[in-house]
Order: sequence, then structure tokens, then C-alpha cells
Amino acid sequence: MEACIAAPTHVPIFESPSGAPSVMAMLRYAISDPARVIPASIFDDWSYALPGPRSPIVIAEPDAVRQVLLDTGETFGRNRPLQTLMRRAWGTGLAAAEGESWAAQRRAAAPAFRPKAIDAATPIMAAAVSSAAERWPCGDSVDLQPVIGKIVARIVLETLLSGVRSFDTDAIAADIPEVMRDVARFGLLEIAPIPAVWLDRLRRTGRSSAEMRLRHIARDIAGRGATEDHQLAALLRDSGPLADNIFGFMIAGFETSALGAAWALYLLALHPEWQAAVRAEAANAQDETSRPVARAVVQEALRLYPPGPLLVRAATRDTELLGHRIRRGQAVIIPVYAIHRHRQLWERPDIFDPGRFQAGRTYNRGAYLPFGAGPRLCIAAGFATAEITTIVSGLVRGLSFTPTDPAPEVSLKVSTHSPTGLHVVAHRVT
Repeated sequence: MEACIAAPTHVPIFESPSGAPSVMAMLRYAISDPARVIPASIFDDWSYALPGPRSPIVIAEPDAVRQVLLDTGETFGRNRPLQTLMRRAWGTGLAAAEGESWAAQRRAAAPAFRPKAIDAATPIMAAAVSSAAERWPCGDSVDLQPVIGKIVARIVLETLLSGVRSFDTDAIAADIPEVMRDVARFGLLEIAPIPAVWLDRLRRTGRSSAEMRLRHIARDIAGRGATEDHQLAALLRDSGPLADNIFGFMIAGFETSALGAAWALYLLALHPEWQAAVRAEAANAQDETSRPVARAVVQEALRLYPPGPLLVRAATRDTELLGHRIRRGQAVIIPVYAIHRHRQLWERPDIFDPGRFQAGRTYNRGAYLPFGAGPRLCIAAGFATAEITTIVSGLVRGLSFTPTDPAPEVSLKVSTHSPTGLHVVAHRVT
């Protein structure tokens, strides 16, 4: 099966500049939507040098991208803006740690994301989805992003941390997107050639009340301990700053899954034939873990709308890549959103076709980076995929979704989301 995504809602993601942006345009876009500094030619070409001395180099060729992401620091590493962003969110926790501290924390967290642990968590995920489906406001137009966010917040707290009974998961789901925008804003600004005095002024902005509330919850969870040995709160207790890690996993665990599931459901609302296929599979499945059609839909949604649209690294020494001379400290931008729709990598890249991820079909693994790659590959990639698949399959089984106005706009600022909403109306399946 295949179906075209209706333009102009989805194709392209946004109106990229046709030529090189001016320095003033780069400054403006760095604040409003950093991916917009990259011209539309990156959907056809392998690289692009942004104007200005020591400005970032944009790399889209899979082998070159792999070379950058697999590097352990000898030639490419995380640049100062990314380190700033990670420390702001994670303190000295897993995603911000380096060297042996990072390795120790990753080893400690790994059991929570192994297949056995994911299988054990799946019934908890399914129960949260079933409860949400029963309470769904059928007949009303709703934005999927906050609604799915509430489901994900409950799943993350209950499966990975220490339970949800004493926390307002709806409030947590409302706070996390605000915190994500707060935390990432200043790190992204540093990608552009903005004068240091401006950045210093911006950095003095205090933490939001939403961030303060979530950090209080993280400290609460750290203080009370996990209820199960496999939960992150137990696994990470002796390997790093527990409250920082809990806060970081709340943020990271929410954003990827909530947006991935919201986009997948919206795409199914646009394509009823695929929605019907997912529903039939859910009705006939023997257990919660066997969902190849739903999983293919999720993979395709993550291709078209990757939660993290950009990856950024910096050269740790002078080097050359795809003919570009790159100096020590110069940033390299990997435009995941463009690689996922690159015309040399995907057949009909703007078409919604989950079939490309089904059995018997092949694709360039280096052209698919929803969770990154290399040593810093998202540790929760398998968990997030299972979670999104469970949400999509569970909701579609009993609910029929259709899109409603307004048509969504797409922003790649911090994450791939819709500031105008992903609006659908649902009805009970009889």
C-alpha cells in the first residue's frame, strides 16, 4: 500500500531558502527555527558550507555522516553549544557525561532498555494506552501532541522511574515541552555567529517555573528510590547524579515518544487504508509485542518527522570532509530531517509509505537516523520504538481518527513539532 501526503501540509516540511542565507537571515533563523539556515539544495546535494568564516559545514552524505558520528573524539566530538545544552538538561548525568563517567552510567542504565525489560514493560504501556482510549473525547477536535504527551508521561514514570500514583502526569506532560524549549534555546543560538556579548545576556535568563517543578519531582523520585530493581532509579543510584539522570530521562523519554506517536497517528488519520491495516493487525495479534504493520508505520513517521531534526558535532582538530576544509572547533551540522527525505537516498522521499520498512524491502541504514548513531546512539531507541508502536496500535484498535482543521504547520526548532497542532477527531470503532 502507498499514499501521497497531501501538499502543502507535509511537502516540504517548511519553505527552505533557495540560496545562501545572508548573515542577518542566519541570525534571525537561529532564533526562530535554526534548520532554516540550511538551503533547500541539501535535499539533493551531499554538503553545504554556510556563509561566513568558520561557519558550520552541513553534511548529508551517509558515509561522511557515519564517519562523524562514529568518531570517539579523535577528529569529531560534541561542540560547546551541544555541551551547554546537555549540561543544562542533564547536569553531570548520562547524556552530558564524558569519558569513564559516561561509560559507567551507560553500562548501569543498559539493563532497563534490553529486550527482556522492554517486553516486561509492554503490558504497562498497553494498560496506560487502554485507559487513555476509554477516556478519549470522541467527536471533539483535539491536538494529538498534548494528548499523547499525557500518555507518554505516565508510561515513562511508571515503567522507568518509580510509579505515577503521587504525581500529576498531566501537569508533567504540560511542563516538559516548555522545559525542552527553554533548555535548548541557548545552545542552538551558539551555532550561528552571534556576538558573545549577546549570548552572555541571553544566558542570564533564569530557569522557568516549569523546569523548577520538574527538578523538584526528580529530586523526590531520587529520594524515595525505585519500586523495582530494573527501574532506572535503581540502576543508576550508584553510578552517577541520580536526580540529574531522572530529570534528563523524563525530558528525553517524553519528547521522542510523544512526538513520534503524535505524528504517526496524524499520518494514519490522513491515510485511512494504513489505519485500517494497523487496526486489523491489533485486533488479530496474539500479544502486545508482535505488530509489524504498526512498527513499519512508526518507522516511516520517524523518517518523515524525526523528533531530533539536527545533530551537531565539532572538529577536534583540523581535517577535511567531502572536500571541505574544516578547522578545529568548527561545527558540523547533520540535517537528519533532510537526510530522511534526501532525493538520492530514498525513492519518492516525500511519500508516506510504511511498506518501505516491511519485510522484503531494503533501505540504506546510514540514511535513517531517528535516534542518532555511533557511541551516542540513544540508549532508549528500542524502548521508544516499542512504546510508540504500542500507543499507535492500542489507540487505533478502538478509535478511528480523521484530520480536522487547521492544517498543521511544522517547526524544526529544538524538535520536529507543530506549533499550530496536529488536530484530529476520533470516533469509537463499532
